[in-house]
Amino acid sequence: MWYYTLNNQQYGPVEESKIKELAASGSINMNTMVWTAGMGTWAPIGQTPLASQLGNIPPAPPPAYYPAVALKDPEIKQIDDLFMWFWICLIAAIPTFGLTAMVSVVLFFIIIYKAWQAVQHEGIRATADQAVAYCGIPGWNFYWIFPAFKGLAKEINQVLSKENIAAESVSEETALWFNIMILAAPLGITIIPLVVLWIIYTNKVKKALAAIITARKA
Repeated sequence: MWYYTLNNQQYGPVEESKIKELAASGSINMNTMVWTAGMGTWAPIGQTPLASQLGNIPPAPPPAYYPAVALKDPEIKQIDDLFMWFWICLIAAIPTFGLTAMVSVVLFFIIIYKAWQAVQHEGIRATADQAVAYCGIPGWNFYWIFPAFKGLAKEINQVLSKENIAAESVSEETALWFNIMILAAPLGITIIPLVVLWIIYTNKVKKALAAIITARKA
């Protein structure tokens, strides 16, 4: 799967056949920036294996100036998009009487799953699958949210420290209070603090995860 830029916008992922179609139509050329898994950074098509498959497509004439294009790592862009839709759906839960909150829950656990994948090491308490799946076991989940969320904060902070990654740590205290608010939610009086802590905690995890991904690809 490939990502490409067009009119200073980032698109993808698309199949290689789509890249060929765009090249044949003249929409992209040998100077178009592309990225796929395994590449250290974005590069012009002419400097990738795609070049030999696109025929004799002439490169575009160099522009008088090069506009600044913010090329974001697709993996990090995906995480940012997940978080964006997470809080949008969470806010939309007010006018929709809670309907979109379920979408937020799903998006939240996708982010948590990816974060647990990033901190795996020998002897770790849970795999990414276990960390998420055990939160769905009735009764047991009252306990498991503490290892799943507060434990994740601890694991992330250890990775940041061990790998010397310059990023803000995830507050274990915030994670603890987030868990407490979850347990107290049936009382109804903790809904607003729960939502606030939910967004803060998820944002911290998202930022730390992005920092880990960036550092490991550097």
